[in-house]
Amino acid sequence: MFIKSIRLKNLMLVAGAALLGLALGLGILLLGTKAAADPETPDPSAGLPETPAESEAQDAMGTGKPEDGEKIVYLTFDDGPSAVTADILDVLKEKEAPATFFVIGATTERGKSLYHRIVDEGHALGIHSYSHRYQEIYQSADAYLQDFDRLADHLDSIVGVRPTIFRFPGGSLNNLADPVVLEEIKEKMSERGCVWFDWNALAKDDKASAAPAQEMFDNVVASAGDKEKILILLHDDALRTTAAECVGMLIDHYRELGYRFEALTPDTEPVHLVQ
Repeated sequence: MFIKSIRLKNLMLVAGAALLGLALGLGILLLGTKAAADPETPDPSAGLPETPAESEAQDAMGTGKPEDGEKIVYLTFDDGPSAVTADILDVLKEKEAPATFFVIGATTERGKSLYHRIVDEGHALGIHSYSHRYQEIYQSADAYLQDFDRLADHLDSIVGVRPTIFRFPGGSLNNLADPVVLEEIKEKMSERGCVWFDWNALAKDDKASAAPAQEMFDNVVASAGDKEKILILLHDDALRTTAAECVGMLIDHYRELGYRFEALTPDTEPVHLVQ
């Protein structure tokens, strides 16, 4: 009797296991059928959602057209390329800030390579003058245009860029040119579709020796005030050995205040000096 009881229990355990296996199999079959019928069922082997395309990401350098109320700084440099241009470009690259270089006619290999670097690193090239000789370029409107075209042709032959933005040597209200000649130049350049830019903040760095970076910084901040659009005049020549340091200070300062940096384009609203 005892042996029969054990055999009966064993048979019951085997039967129970078989029933449990059958139930599990039916459950898996039903789940598989549902997944096949429902295309929205997640596939556990699927990867994470795709990240946005790289072209949709915001460019750190920024080239968008400013909107009303935006706080923007335009760093601009006159008279380069020079022995300090590479140092300035290094700071701009490190801090991912675009700028505009109003250049003169450089014929050395170093100067030509700096034209390339300015363009290749996302900055804007503008025309200052080929010769930078005031007495020659301001003799007449035709003399100015001839100098302008000489530099435009020069840049086009080297970097394939023919700028339509420019800055008058001495500014658009300088006392080095006859006012009648200046007005004629402005009319002729406007007819060409060219745009000139002055400034509304300056470092006062055009003296016979380099000014300390802190002094230049203080001059810019004082002259800029709380303007929403700040267009800064700096100089890029061999004497401006403190320019790169000042540029780094300005970028840090204005970013902390919520400004972004842009390069000038023909569509940028011009800043002109007024009497």
